Amino acid sequence: MKLLYPEFLMLFAALLYLYTRNRKPIQLYLALALMIVALSRPVMTRTLHEEKAEGVEAVVALDLSYSMQAADIKPSRLVAAKETVRKLFSENRKNRYALYGFTTNALILSPATQDYALLKAALDSIEEGDILTHGTSLSHLLQKLAQKSVPVENVVILTDGGEEQDADRLIEIAKDSGMRLIVVGMASDKGTLLRDRYGKVLKDTDNALVISRLNPILKKVALQSGGAFLRFEDPDTTAQKIAARLDAVADKSLFSHKERQYRDLFWIPLLAAAGLFLFYFVQIPKKWLLLIPFVTQTSDAAMLDWFYLHEAKSAYHQGDYKAAAEALNHVSSRTLQLAYDKALTAYKMRRFKKALSILDGLETSDARMKFKILSLTGNAHARLRAYSKARRAWQAALIIRRDENLLYNLKAILG
Repeated sequence: MKLLYPEFLMLFAALLYLYTRNRKPIQLYLALALMIVALSRPVMTRTLHEEKAEGVEAVVALDLSYSMQAADIKPSRLVAAKETVRKLFSENRKNRYALYGFTTNALILSPATQDYALLKAALDSIEEGDILTHGTSLSHLLQKLAQKSVPVENVVILTDGGEEQDADRLIEIAKDSGMRLIVVGMASDKGTLLRDRYGKVLKDTDNALVISRLNPILKKVALQSGGAFLRFEDPDTTAQKIAARLDAVADKSLFSHKERQYRDLFWIPLLAAAGLFLFYFVQIPKKWLLLIPFVTQTSDAAMLDWFYLHEAKSAYHQGDYKAAAEALNHVSSRTLQLAYDKALTAYKMRRFKKALSILDGLETSDARMKFKILSLTGNAHARLRAYSKARRAWQAALIIRRDENLLYNLKAILG
């Protein structure tokens, strides 16, 4: 949008007319009214974007029992499971997910949807401190899903398995209702002690220490239901493996996703209000007013760049990487930070080759930025399984600064 568009010229003409008349309080009232209009964030519908794509519909069930607060998976089983689910949702936008939480009972947190913002809000509503229920019932979860009017075919369960013992019963429920279970084991075989919120070790009724470990029946239940069993590794890797398993075993459906795009108009009444205040309180030679269109012409690009950068940042934090990339493409300035942001957004959209093509041309003497560029370069190469290139990039980054995540990644590819 340009400030010399007709809507701005009309405002400029109106302001010029008001200024040539005697200054009256009505100008102040009009300015306040325009500020109120600006605060209401007026918009104009620009386009209705419809996107059709094949995807998978699945239920994601998250174990919310007290044992999921155990720390044999850092920082806790529940935090790691939530981050895995967040990665799964954000990086597989073509799929449609429903989110459930379960302990001894199951609760739907979000219906089946492709709305990532809704799924993220439901996921963020889960707080460790609010979970007090001891016990996990996979049978209640599967029975609840089996009773749905629309058959559920694909179920992803992130759990430590609790004290569930009747594997045959779980397999029977899954098979009778046609459910394929992809189970992610969110605990270690060795297990760990459970503690209360004050750090005191929990004991059972016989005064024995309570140790929570991975339930061994989970693998049998998952495989015999026609699904898969996965052990938690890290959020990124585990989310990728879940998505790959869903793609391998699930039937795809054609989903239609509609998104209405809007054009923000708040800046028009805001600019008019600022002009009215300026004209009321400041004596400006009338001939200077003729320079305003030329001044705004030069400041237009900077204002639009700020607007698009703000839109890109907001979309990125909401996990809408496509919208973030589109906003960044509208920025007219060419800076190193902008190029890095474009590469990072491409990486988040799983366009690793595009990210590398942007990163390859970036050079800087700033150590902080160089570290970020090398780290992202290594990550992109690793995603493309170019492990030797990833190793070189990460090693170069570690020369600049020690980073535990990079060290972990480096050890992983070196075996």
